[in-house]
Amino acid sequence: MKKFMVMLVFAIPACAAQPQCKENPKVVAACFSIHARANIGANSVPIYLWPIGSKRRLGVTGGPTLDDSIKPIYPNNLQFHSVYDDIYGDFEVCPFTPQKEGHLQLVCIESATHLVVVKH
Repeated sequence: MKKFMVMLVFAIPACAAQPQCKENPKVVAACFSIHARANIGANSVPIYLWPIGSKRRLGVTGGPTLDDSIKPIYPNNLQFHSVYDDIYGDFEVCPFTPQKEGHLQLVCIESATHLVVVKH
């Protein structure tokens, strides 16, 4: 019985967990891949992505509003060791807001691969 209770305690949070990125019901369009630079945000968004070759910026959050930036969704392998780190790589992102010229698009990061850290 004790073994069953321990298993149940660990199973409940896993079942109750909200979908993270790709399966998140707040995602408004298809996920897409970009080669980008990630860095720590200085404003209300904790992480920014700058797609290479564009002037566009993406804000990594946990949902479609800036209030959702408290718990941004990104994979564990994307780790900043300093606010001065830039991390270049290939990212699969899912949009929480539609793309609109001149506006920050809010996204979550499903995966990050080929990561290279550049320190300032």
